[in-house]
Amino acid sequence: MSLVTVDSFMDAQVAELARMMLESEGIPVHLHSINHASLLPGMFGAGSIILGGIRLQVPRSCVEKACEVLQQFHADLGDE
Repeated sequence: MSLVTVDSFMDAQVAELARMMLESEGIPVHLHSINHASLLPGMFGAGSIILGGIRLQVPRSCVEKACEVLQQFHADLGDE
C-alpha cells in the first residue's frame, strides 16, 4: 500500500484529532514520526519541530477524500 502525506502537524494532540476524524470517515491513517516526537519532549513540541512535524499519511486511493475532511478540520480549528 502506497502512502501519501496529506498534512503535517507540530502538535501530537492535534495530529491525533485529525487521525480520529479521518478514521471516523473510514479513511486509514498513518501518523509518521508520532512516536519519535514523543521521545524528544520539550516546550512547544520541540521534538516535532526537530523532525519536521508529524506527517499524516493516507493510502493514495484516499487522498481526495482525506483532503476534503482535513480542509473542514482546519476550518473548524480556525486555521484557515
